[in-house]
Amino acid sequence: MTDKETVLVLRHQEDAGPGNLATWLDARRIPWRLVDVADGLPAPRPCRALVVLGSRESVYDPAVPWVPDERAFVREQLALGTPVFGICFGAQLLAEVLGGEVRPAEAPERGWAEVKTSAGGALTDAIEGRWFEWHGDEIAAPPGAAVLSADRCVQAFVHGPHLGVQFHPEITADQIRAWMANDRRRRQLREAGGEPEDLLLATEACDARAGEAAAGLYDAFFGMVRPSGQ
Repeated sequence: MTDKETVLVLRHQEDAGPGNLATWLDARRIPWRLVDVADGLPAPRPCRALVVLGSRESVYDPAVPWVPDERAFVREQLALGTPVFGICFGAQLLAEVLGGEVRPAEAPERGWAEVKTSAGGALTDAIEGRWFEWHGDEIAAPPGAAVLSADRCVQAFVHGPHLGVQFHPEITADQIRAWMANDRRRRQLREAGGEPEDLLLATEACDARAGEAAAGLYDAFFGMVRPSGQ
């Protein structure tokens, strides 16, 4: 299997893995490789796509030692023509590398929220719906990007073959339950005006539909960047 056929997935912390994206890739027999950023980044090479997952850190925080290396890695992957799919922190890093900005949000978003769009198209249609949010920063879209949703903040943008989403399509009910067993995340939720018990109830109600929506979003993105001949 060549690098050009492989999806590279960057993970920043143990509790923020690829979730249902891994299930989707496996079901379609798309080869993928998980890289823990803490263990170091591979040499940049063209690949089918680069997926950058979430992180508790901020892309603009100079105290985070690994951000400059990851920023350079994403920039090199872009130069090689690799399509990038950024999720939450990953979307923020993608936006910054493409010339946009990331800043603290006026209010964090924690929990399930409706994301609305104002235009049609397969990718836009796949974005509209109820998604899980967990972020305290927000994006100013890069020049040349098409903003697919600016509901409350920039929720999604596309720039050529690259997609950034502020929400978490990859998250599963099991991951959310694990988050709600974590004191730091429970505190963050309460600071944003939510309650863990309410979030868990909402998760049970939203999980099946959210999984289907995530699959539709992956279909749209990977369909858009499908290698020639497939």
